[in-house]
Amino acid sequence: MQAGLYAGPGRDAVLMNQAQASDMVFTQPVLQHLPLIRVPTLLVIGERDSTAIGKAAAAPDVRRRLGDYRTLGRRAADAIPGARLLRFEDLGHSPQIQDPARFHAALLEALPGLK
Repeated sequence: MQAGLYAGPGRDAVLMNQAQASDMVFTQPVLQHLPLIRVPTLLVIGERDSTAIGKAAAAPDVRRRLGDYRTLGRRAADAIPGARLLRFEDLGHSPQIQDPARFHAALLEALPGLK
């Protein structure tokens, strides 16, 4: 999946987006801003995802807590006023790629309920 993103015709846009997202993760914590979100918000997570930037370099006791999206997804949804959480318990980092039919069906079902 990742190789295709960097090899396609949108390569430059993907590279810039990835650089900006990485910069934000490392330099601009946003947790305190979640309660300020005032637009309909749907968070989508694969609960088997364990991705966490810097996880490999973290101390073992910290490493165990990083990438716990079952907990982090719920906490983020609770912090954003009116947010809804769409969880895929058996999928990982890219539910839209791992099971596109189920992902799209769930997304289309969830979107009209956002207020």
